[in-house]
Amino acid sequence: MSAPDASAATQPPSVRKRRERRAGGPRRRLTAKAVALWVVIVALGILFGIIAVAIALQAPNFSLMQWLVAIGFLLPLGAALVALIWYGRIVGSATEARDVAEAAARSSEEGFRTVAATMGDGIITIDDRSRIQYVNQAAERLFGYTREELLGSELTMLMPESFHERHRKGIGRYLSTGTRHVSWEGIAFTGRHKDGTERPLEISIGEHTAGDRHLFTGIVRDVTERRRSEQALAQSEAKFRGLIMSAPDGIFVIDPEATILDVNPAGETLIGRPRGEILGRNLTEFIPSERADSAREYIADRPAGLRASELYEGTWIAGSGRRIKVQLTSQVVRPDDADPYLVVLVRDVSEQHEMQRKLLESERWASMGRLASFVAHEINTPLTNISLLTASVSRRITDPEIQERLRKISAQGKIAANITSELLRFARPGAINPAENDLAELVRGAVEQAEAFRKPGTELRTELDEGPVLCHVDALRIQEVVVNLLKNAYDATPTGSVTVRLKQRGDSVAIAVADTGMGIPPEVQARLFEAFFTTKKKGEGTGLGLAISRNFVVSHGGDITVASEVNKGSTFTVVLPKRAPVGSEA
Repeated sequence: MSAPDASAATQPPSVRKRRERRAGGPRRRLTAKAVALWVVIVALGILFGIIAVAIALQAPNFSLMQWLVAIGFLLPLGAALVALIWYGRIVGSATEARDVAEAAARSSEEGFRTVAATMGDGIITIDDRSRIQYVNQAAERLFGYTREELLGSELTMLMPESFHERHRKGIGRYLSTGTRHVSWEGIAFTGRHKDGTERPLEISIGEHTAGDRHLFTGIVRDVTERRRSEQALAQSEAKFRGLIMSAPDGIFVIDPEATILDVNPAGETLIGRPRGEILGRNLTEFIPSERADSAREYIADRPAGLRASELYEGTWIAGSGRRIKVQLTSQVVRPDDADPYLVVLVRDVSEQHEMQRKLLESERWASMGRLASFVAHEINTPLTNISLLTASVSRRITDPEIQERLRKISAQGKIAANITSELLRFARPGAINPAENDLAELVRGAVEQAEAFRKPGTELRTELDEGPVLCHVDALRIQEVVVNLLKNAYDATPTGSVTVRLKQRGDSVAIAVADTGMGIPPEVQARLFEAFFTTKKKGEGTGLGLAISRNFVVSHGGDITVASEVNKGSTFTVVLPKRAPVGSEA
């Protein structure tokens, strides 16, 4: 079906009826010829019969020769009659076949007209010169032109100007080479409406011939709404991606085997590695080995619906190997066209845990302080009485042996008095009185006070900043802390060195006392600042020195920490704010 014939689908009914009547004229003429032919055949048959009867009636005693003459006369007539009958049958069959073919063509054309008229997509047919030969109603609506405005016009009128030359070259290249440089299905294109606006289109092209004409038919779909939906979707995904990228919690996308498919910057920070070194690895690598198996079971069970979305607290291995406290929760995502995956949210709660630990420790220390105060108060009275009675007896007795025993009793009493004194200092240290002091001078004073405890084989090194280091502290309390740390360092380092460092860190100051002594095992480090905990021999220490030092430091709003390795030494670091809180209790 050529494009001009197909254009009848857009004509009014009256025009189509006139056209159908004109198309039916040849068929009516052909039918009239067939009727006339059969009339002639019947007439000749009747004539043949009349002649035969007449001969028989007039010459009943025909001789053989006369019969042969009669047969010779009638035989051509009979042959002509048979030929006419045979020709009539052929003409009738041809007419019937032509009628069937024309009916099928009419049905096909009517079907095309119906489909083309009701299609939501535009249909445009052009010739090899890019002239429009046919458009359906959807194409008229799509571009805003009427059929009369489009037929015979060049297709470039429906394109932005920048596409005109490209289209002409493409048509010419295909007609000359027969080679397609792009697929003719689902071509993304830009169309130009009559009002000058441009809109995105999707075109599929087919080609056919009508006689000696080469035609191209395109089905054109307006994809404006689809593109708009895709752009909303893209914006939504971008916003979602932005939220994920800026989230403070680590977000990991993993498959059911725990392979990491995606991670956000907070997750990179949590692990301590860049994105490229995280993707493709297994999430259980960052979970302590003793919990890895249960983590794998949980990750495998979640997509199957065997585990609920619960908040878990656990331990995470950071990039440096440091263990931190985290909270974890997960969400199963089930895409329509892919396997389910898990989104795991990991929040670092180490700081909250540390605050809770400090709160509990503070409460425990307060309780211990009340107990220590009670014990010291109750012991002080009998100790005083013992001291007085010992002195009284000593004045009355001259026996050397008894005097020696009385001196031992007095010495033990002084030890007990020192212990109760430290207990009272621990229980009721009193309020600190911070003032602006040069911390460098305080450290030098502490070094001088502790010099008596340094062993001959121990070297002292000092690394102090040049000039004054002004800090708002209680001088007596902080100097006592440094002296205590130096005494412990000297005690742990019979040979080697002890180094005192003083460094400014922005709004804070750090005092470090490092030694090259025997070091402290991890299990001991965990209890160093506990009251009454000591590793010294019985009678050599109360286990309150570091506990009291910690109280003094914390009362200034600071902190004291230890780092140690067995056989390599220890470093105690005191960090103090340059301005301590006023009125704090030590």
